[in-house]
Amino acid sequence: MATELNLSASQFIVLAIILTLALTVLWLKKSYFQLDIEPVTDNITRNVGTRYGAYIQSQGKYYN
Repeated sequence: MATELNLSASQFIVLAIILTLALTVLWLKKSYFQLDIEPVTDNITRNVGTRYGAYIQSQGKYYN
């Protein structure tokens, strides 16, 4: 259940400054987690070539 924060103007400014600083620290922090993603090479797209339209029509028949 969501509740509202009833903050005064000065409390809001302090909260905004704290959140901005926290966001900046998290943004600039060096991450030790790195994704190891390689691009997927699809053999079908290399072999289709000039018959692309016919390929799309034939694929549509499988799912109709």
